[in-house]
Amino acid sequence: MYVGTILILVIAVLAPWVVHLAPPRQRPLALVCAIGVLLIVGIFFQNPLVTWEFWLGLVIGVGSVVVMARRGMRVRGARSPRRRHEGDRDDDEGETLHGD
Repeated sequence: MYVGTILILVIAVLAPWVVHLAPPRQRPLALVCAIGVLLIVGIFFQNPLVTWEFWLGLVIGVGSVVVMARRGMRVRGARSPRRRHEGDRDDDEGETLHGD
């Protein structure tokens, strides 16, 4: 009883994070995999859609993704684009070659 409750709660909390942290082109695959895990749990253990643990975990998972996204959490390796100031110029700009 307790193992099933904890298992369903953990799956429901982690599923939104799995989809959110996947690269943008692989998010549909991550969503299908998360649904597949829920189907496996539903087939072999118990139906997670009728338990309060699943819905509570899903609310916690989605809420935590939204809160962290609003705070501007950055994933390792992601960098914001560098802004160019009006005074910045390329080195080649304005230079002319004089033939000698």
